[in-house]
Order: sequence, then structure tokens, then C-alpha cells
Amino acid sequence: MPPEVLSGTVIAGFRLGALIGQGAMGAVYLADDPTPRRRVALKLLAPDLTDDERFRQRFLREASIAATLDHPHIVPTLTFGEEEGRLYLAMAYVEGSDLRELLRREGALEPERTLRLIAQVAGALDAAHAAGLVHRDVKPGNILLAAGVAGEAAYVCDFGLARHVSSVSSLTGDRGFVGTIDYVSPEQITGGAIDHRADVYSLGCVLFECLAGVRPFAGESELAVVFAHLNESTPLLSDVRPELPEALDGVFAAALAKSPDQRYSTCTELVEAAQAAVHGEALRPRRPPRRRYAVGALAVLAAAGASIGGVLATRGGSSAPPPSISQSAIAGAKLGLTADAYKQRFGSWRAQTLTEPDYPGFAFQDPKVAVYFPSKGARAIILTTWNRDYRTAKGVGPCSTLGQLKRAYGSEVRPSRWGMAGGKIWSYTVGKNLLFAVRPDTEVVAAVALYDGGAPRANAHGGAQAYANYIAQVEASCTL
Repeated sequence: MPPEVLSGTVIAGFRLGALIGQGAMGAVYLADDPTPRRRVALKLLAPDLTDDERFRQRFLREASIAATLDHPHIVPTLTFGEEEGRLYLAMAYVEGSDLRELLRREGALEPERTLRLIAQVAGALDAAHAAGLVHRDVKPGNILLAAGVAGEAAYVCDFGLARHVSSVSSLTGDRGFVGTIDYVSPEQITGGAIDHRADVYSLGCVLFECLAGVRPFAGESELAVVFAHLNESTPLLSDVRPELPEALDGVFAAALAKSPDQRYSTCTELVEAAQAAVHGEALRPRRPPRRRYAVGALAVLAAAGASIGGVLATRGGSSAPPPSISQSAIAGAKLGLTADAYKQRFGSWRAQTLTEPDYPGFAFQDPKVAVYFPSKGARAIILTTWNRDYRTAKGVGPCSTLGQLKRAYGSEVRPSRWGMAGGKIWSYTVGKNLLFAVRPDTEVVAAVALYDGGAPRANAHGGAQAYANYIAQVEASCTL
């Protein structure tokens, strides 16, 4: 229902005024409550959510718990229910702005102001966690700012859409994961078990943005941000604001750990660690640095068997014999997917050498090796070198690799980009698993055959990780 139609309408006794917010879950209106006379923020959920009986029952159950929360920095849930086929949630109206607008206006904040506000947010979240509620969408837009008795104060809103920990097994479903992409925890993305530590992660993202003026995980697309949450190492705050204590880097390494078990156990513990770092006090032991999931431990379009591995193209030679290639290193296999599991999912594969008669009109510098997946319509993934003469040909050239992945995985294929020596590296993943990495500033495509940390010609490139950064370079015209 369009906002202009709803304005002025009375729903559940509330007369709707101006639209003050809108998102995928619904719209928020400034509304008048005649008894008692007050202004409220009334959230009307999207109609299709009301039609979802399972969501409807869960919303009514969890909103009733949220209404019992009593904390000075939680925006109270006043009432909730269903009216004329729409679920609604009435919250106290807080006169002021929010942290999102403050960051847009001022950029990075000073540590003392940041920690004072985030400590209030942490206390509110911990109080909700003690009641068994997980917020799931901690972000600057849900942190309201207003003048309080002791000065500027922060208030956490939208607890009415929180989930009781006993009902949170996955935040994914037909509507996708619940949360805001820039602050969402890895387990929310992958559909893992969710508890209060998801909020610790999100609050860590908010704290980082307050101090750095930028979000910890950024990207040119939502999929790139998702990939970063799952795979990128925690950025160093000291790289952005070198004047701040380096000890804060260790705080964020723990707060933004990929595994919930490695994070702080409460939001207050996170804030206390940050306060100690800022004031030069003793900190909890810094966790050892975690490796980047995306590049260092990967099998990127892994070549299947020595017959394919022998045609891998590189730019350097090596006198050292290449390591053997495991039979479980199947072409196109995901990281950690065994040969049997790969065969079960995609069917049998076979390799074939392509020659000029296969694609008349194109001059191949060398024979090309492709891998066919009969269960996927016998589409070929080109594994070896290509040249710009046929890069745009239909079904051939650089686009064929990405096109094949899209056919196999659809929208699950997630691109990301990060900086490496010698140029930008693009990666394409499904979930936590790297499918392949590419560098668009070259003209060489090479499949990766990583086995026990080794790869053909890896020594010439400084080892397996450096080699993995170098090979599989392709698709300048196909990056998303």
C-alpha cells in the first residue's frame, strides 16, 4: 500500500503522520496516540510478512518478549498486533537523529565520544541478551541519538523484530538472511546457529565505523560485502587512523572474528577492551592473527589429475618438479569438496582438448583444455590460456568461465575484490568456498592445482599462496 494512501489513516487507534523510514521489512510512520496523548513511531510490516503464518506467529511471540524489556537505552515497545491484515509495532518516539546521520555528517568520531555512546548501546544489548533476545540488526540506523539528562545519549530501537535465542536456528530463508549487509555476522549469512555473539560482531562493525569513518568491510556490491564478511581478514584500524592506539587492532580482531567462539562473550566486554586499549590499560591477550580465508587456503578451479595439471599456464619457469596432484582436486571443485562429493553434486566430469575446428573462425595460439560437466548441459570451462582475439566470442573466451559458474551456482556466485601486489584480485565464491581468483590486468588464464599447500611452478612465484594470487587471471570484461 503506497505511503501517501496510508498517511492520515487510523490503524489500531494510531493516526499516521509523516513517513520517517522505509525498508524491506516495512515502513515506519510518526503517529499520534490519543490515549494517552503522545507521539509514537509506528512500524507497519510488509503485507507479505503478514501472509506468512509462521512469521506472523513468531513476530507476535517475540514482540511480546521485547515489550517486557526495561532499560534506559532501549526504545520501549509500547504495543503490537495485527490490524486490517497488517502487522504493526508501536515504539516510543525519540526526538533527535541517529548514529547513521551523525557519521554521514561528521565522519570519524573521537574515541571518548564514541566509547561513551557505544557503552550505552552495549548495555542495552546485553540486557536484551539476558532476556534471551538477539537483536540481529545492530547498525547505526537503529541507534537513535537524543539529548539526555547527562548529555548526548544513545537508544537502541527495533527490538520488536528481535528473535528469542531458542527460536533462532537460522536467519536465512525465502526472504534471505535478516540483518543489514554492512554489519551482519558471518553466521547470519551462512545460516548457522545464532546467539548473542552475532550482535557482538555487528556492534564491533559499528564501533569500527565510528572510529575509522569507514565500514570495516566494504565493496562495490552487496555480494562483495558478503564475501568480505565471510573471508576477508579484519582490517587494521591503525591503517586508517594511525594516531589511535595500535592495541585497538587486537580488539577488532577479536570482535570481528569469523567464529563466534573467538569473539568477546558480551557487548560490554568488547567496549571495556576498547576502553582499555584507548587508555593504555592492560588488555586481554591479543588473539593470533587469522589468515585470509579467500586466498591462502584455497583450491581455485583445481585441476583434476596430472593430465590436466600438466597444461597449467604460468609466466615463469621452475626447475623444481611440481608436486603431485590429488585425485580429490577436481576441476572446478569448491574448497573442501572431495571428489566423491563433487561427483554427487555435479555428476561426472571429463577433460577434452579444444582445437580450431571446434570453434571455426578463431585462431588458438595453443590447444585449449576444457572440462565438461554433462549434468550441466556439457558446457565447457576453459582452463588454460586465451587471447584477446576471442575474448568476446559467444561461449568462448574469458566470459565462458564466469558464465559456467553462474549456470552451476546461479546467484550464489559472489564476487569480491581486494588489493594485492601487482594489481587488483577478483575472487568468485559460493558461501565460504573460493571457486577461483582472477586478476584482470593480464591476458593469461590458468587453472589452479593446489595440493598439500603446493602447486605446479609454485616455487617460481614464492610459494603456493603467492602462486594462488597470481594464477587464474581472467575475465576483465566479466567482473560483476
